[in-house]
Amino acid sequence: MADPAADQVLRAMTNDGALRVLVASTTRSCQGAIDAQSVKGKLAEQVGELLTGAALFRETMAPNLRVQCLVRGSKGSGQIIADSHPDGWLRSLLRGPGEALTFGEGSIVHLMRSLPNGELQQGVVEVPEGGGISEGFMSVMHHSEQIVTVIRLACEMDGEKVVRAGGYLVQLLPEAPDREEAVQLITDRLGGETFSDIKAHLKALDGDPQKLLEVLLEGMEWTPLANSGLRFGCDCSKSRVLASLATLDRSEVQSMVDDGEALDMSCELCGRRHIVEISELRGLLVDS
Repeated sequence: MADPAADQVLRAMTNDGALRVLVASTTRSCQGAIDAQSVKGKLAEQVGELLTGAALFRETMAPNLRVQCLVRGSKGSGQIIADSHPDGWLRSLLRGPGEALTFGEGSIVHLMRSLPNGELQQGVVEVPEGGGISEGFMSVMHHSEQIVTVIRLACEMDGEKVVRAGGYLVQLLPEAPDREEAVQLITDRLGGETFSDIKAHLKALDGDPQKLLEVLLEGMEWTPLANSGLRFGCDCSKSRVLASLATLDRSEVQSMVDDGEALDMSCELCGRRHIVEISELRGLLVDS
């Protein structure tokens, strides 16, 4: 039984091989990312939705690969980038005026996964008219991956606090024995108000991912698969900061040394501070 308080992705498959179902609980991860980016209101909800979508997309299409998801709003309303790592950490980055994204002409969802050989696989689609982040993910899965998929994402805020965040993904598998019947099942089950309003449904289930999984698969024979933990995190480090500084021109590093002040740098994704002392800057000059 899953711990409803833990951020995680639960996976299951129907015994007839028709459907793959994933549910995610991301409340704590979203809170960490929202705090690090200092966002509120509707924009904070959108950050949470994209983080949840990134986790579900990675677990579905590339569980062992790093995935980045970008949503660009229309009319210059900005961008949100979500990063989902195979180790389970999630982080986000905002670009733009700091207001909630609007969706319409020019708004896109861009999904990228890093392959072991260093190449990127990418899918870019416009957000469907009248849609949002959930619809953007579904459009990518339909057009770029050519897989029938239903995705619903939600992040509910109370002031600056994430009350609950999560979502689900239901996917029609290629080996489905009766595709028409499976598509009809998805349409009938997920097309109604109950599952399309995922925020209300998460509230009714108190955000418990196990309960959501059981409700989604009610009446079907299914097998639980692996669960994966999620958390807010980042791969920034002091060594990465020093490596970046080492790429600067020697005169720039010397200027920092001459200033006589340690560098106080913060990661723009997670907010973690990295202090680079004068002695460390001098070391870069020696290594040069």
